[in-house]
Amino acid sequence: MNSKVFEGIRLVDFGWVIAGPLTLKYLADYGATVIVLESPKHPDLLRTSTPYKDFIPDVDNTGYFAYLAPNKYSLALDLNTPGGINVAKQLVKWADVVADSHRPGVMERWNLDYDNLVKIKQDIIMIRSSNQGQTGPLAQQPGLGNHINGLCGIVNLVGWPEKEPISLMVAYTDYLVPHFAAAALIGALDYRRKNWQRTTHRCFRRLRLVYN
Repeated sequence: MNSKVFEGIRLVDFGWVIAGPLTLKYLADYGATVIVLESPKHPDLLRTSTPYKDFIPDVDNTGYFAYLAPNKYSLALDLNTPGGINVAKQLVKWADVVADSHRPGVMERWNLDYDNLVKIKQDIIMIRSSNQGQTGPLAQQPGLGNHINGLCGIVNLVGWPEKEPISLMVAYTDYLVPHFAAAALIGALDYRRKNWQRTTHRCFRRLRLVYN
């Protein structure tokens, strides 16, 4: 009676800032085991953003990161070293889901994109939430939620019609997208539970995954 709906689900989070981590927060809050991989050289932007506890700037004092981090584990890992990549691959073997919210090309540079992940674990699920998609003319354009506010026209819906668009002062899309991303992720987990196939040598065996 005390178990939570996502207990037994294991996720490795390569995401940062808001959209990716908030997606996994929904699952972590309900029992999933989430390991956040952080860079010791390039900390998450939210670790260096206000508000700070007691107004003291520190990577462990920021309110935004604290909001997104409960019920998650954290591991500092340098993915620009062979040792760091090896640890990441071991975590992929352990995980059900790999999440990424970097600009397209970053995971590919580390050989941790989906095509390489399925070579490590055949039934792995990957969810990616880059700023402007994985393909298309603007896919390589870096940006945050505030940029998307302007591109999708939200800033034109506020303020007065005879004046310039007004910034919302909040990355609105960063709090909207995770609802859809979490639903898509839950759907992928359910689909895998019902339809997972594993290849063993020359034959296929259909297995049903049951999460207690």
